[in-house]
Amino acid sequence: MNSLYQLHVNASGGRARRSAHASQRALRGHLWVAALVGLLATLFRVFGVQRANDVFIDEVTYADVARQIADGHMPSILGTPFFLHPPGSYALNALVIRVLGLQGNSTDLALQLRWVNSVLGAVAVVVCFLLVRRLVGVGPAAVAGVILASDPFVLRMDGRLMMETPAGLAVLSGWLLVLLLLDRKSGRTRLWLEISAGLVFGLAIVMKDMTAVFTVVPLLAAVVWRRTVPLQTALRILACSTVPYLVYLGLIAASGLIPQFVEQKSVGVLRMMGVVQMTGFNSVHSVSLADRLIDLAGRFGTSYLLLGLSVVAGAVTAMSPLVERRAIGLFSLFTGLVGIYSVFFGAAEEQFGYCVVLSALVSVPVAAVMVVKWRPRLRAPVMAAAAIMTILSLFLGVQARSVVDDGLVRARDWMNAELPMSSKVGLTSVTAEFALMPHEGWEVLPSLQSLHDREAQYVLTQGRQLSEGYGFAAPEFLDWLQDNAQAVFTFRGPTSGDTVVWQLDRAKLDAAVAGGLSVPPVTGGYP
Repeated sequence: MNSLYQLHVNASGGRARRSAHASQRALRGHLWVAALVGLLATLFRVFGVQRANDVFIDEVTYADVARQIADGHMPSILGTPFFLHPPGSYALNALVIRVLGLQGNSTDLALQLRWVNSVLGAVAVVVCFLLVRRLVGVGPAAVAGVILASDPFVLRMDGRLMMETPAGLAVLSGWLLVLLLLDRKSGRTRLWLEISAGLVFGLAIVMKDMTAVFTVVPLLAAVVWRRTVPLQTALRILACSTVPYLVYLGLIAASGLIPQFVEQKSVGVLRMMGVVQMTGFNSVHSVSLADRLIDLAGRFGTSYLLLGLSVVAGAVTAMSPLVERRAIGLFSLFTGLVGIYSVFFGAAEEQFGYCVVLSALVSVPVAAVMVVKWRPRLRAPVMAAAAIMTILSLFLGVQARSVVDDGLVRARDWMNAELPMSSKVGLTSVTAEFALMPHEGWEVLPSLQSLHDREAQYVLTQGRQLSEGYGFAAPEFLDWLQDNAQAVFTFRGPTSGDTVVWQLDRAKLDAAVAGGLSVPPVTGGYP
């Protein structure tokens, strides 16, 4: 009898050891898949990092703010304290500037700091893989990782110095920590995970305070929705998430700048709600969103599909009987709803879609698995759709990173090399103003009158910005240059269209102004 019992024990122990070894082998295999997905994401992001996207005005501004922090100063723009966005991402870039000793003007600094976002974007892809793997397994996670690694819209954001990349990474990382704690009973490990999740959510908020809608709001909703998250857990996470922002507010209060903070933040909230339309597709001077979507469908078609699926996939996932899936479903649902609101009512700027795509790529695989489980006959169509989506995303991603789209930097370098140092150059767009000034002899001259009065010899224009009303100069200004000036430098790219340096004919300019043709600017306090 004892011998039979011993044989049973030995057999059970052997099965347990084999199961443990199998689990370890599976984990190592999954880690290899995660590493390969991360490598793919890194390759997509570092290739063409300084030439695949034309300089964006926000990049130059953020680089300048980061340099100010690196030098120990309070962030400001044109001498005014800058509180429209919290300083988390700028502080991170300031640390990089100090550690690596980066130098140069704001444009060159922005191009160097793009490498930071390239790395952070690749890490976000790995975190997305880990999230989906935990929810539905390694196969769907690999598909989601490959699509996110190559998504053309995400690549453009990660290829610029934008705050969305580090903020989005913090959002995904915080939700991964939430999932890790949900399957643990009360104890020290769970408490530390709650603290960590809250602090990481807090870092996201102190990088871009709008991310509170992608973190805190879904978390609180999860308390109500089928008791997905216990109230005490949510409150502890929420309390920790306020710590980074409270530190930020404490620094502002110590500097006596709370009134300026309240004023700027109030404007920011009104902009997000759409009460104030200063920028975005709903502003007065903007091109319509429909026209923009049609124009860019060939570049970002798969991204637009993901944007549209975020709410639907989130709603489906939130219906799951599994707690972890419901939590992620609420994250995707609320993030997608914010995107919808911004499109129809708010300040619908393109960067608002970044976290929406991230949430979609976490929830869509879960929703797809759930749909197949409910309706097994849909397995083949779902797998075919996933394969097509992956192939299209890879194709568009390669296309996005292969293009040369650095017209403003090329124009600057050409003017510095070819024009005499004493040349007077008129700038006509907001991006050119921020990216190229200060520079001796270069100034914003967005009308024929200002060109005449300042005796300008050359003009720099960016075709798409001027034609769509995003520059200082009117579209008619560009028409006059095409008929009366000589293009001495031209670069065509998908972002800005034709970036052109024009040599002015003084006789034609003088005659136009004398005849009363001023072509005044469309914006700004310029003559």
